[in-house]
Amino acid sequence: MNFLGDFVGRAEFPTIYWRWNSGVGANMTKHSTQIIRAKQLRKNMSDAESKFWYRINRNQLGVKFRRQQPIGPYIVDFVCHSLRLVIELDGDQHSQNIAYDNIRTEYIESQGYKLIRIPNTYLTRTGIDEVVHTLHRCIQDNLDVHNYFVSRYN
Repeated sequence: MNFLGDFVGRAEFPTIYWRWNSGVGANMTKHSTQIIRAKQLRKNMSDAESKFWYRINRNQLGVKFRRQQPIGPYIVDFVCHSLRLVIELDGDQHSQNIAYDNIRTEYIESQGYKLIRIPNTYLTRTGIDEVVHTLHRCIQDNLDVHNYFVSRYN
């Protein structure tokens, strides 16, 4: 059997992400590595991310959100491309990585997205339903979702 025949039908063989060079074998591009990492993050979401995703997926808010999506060198928790809106649910580790988060935020905003950071502790205290309801109301009323959340929740 040839090189590819051994891998056909196996989940760990990312056929569409390989770029073939001359000769036998393949090199993964940086972009494809991001996609594979995003897939891993989708499978291993935190409890807060899973609950939040359950409430916003399938166009429940009238717009489509994607989870764990690459934007440049970073993978964001949730993104709505039509609103150019990124939602990050911040766990305890984010308080230790403030400088990294600031660089990440600058890059994402330089790509034309508005970023909302919601601490997991806030979700637990206030409830995911409250945050999702507010997000839905802002989207339905065409409010500036980013400014509303930044002024209210940060």
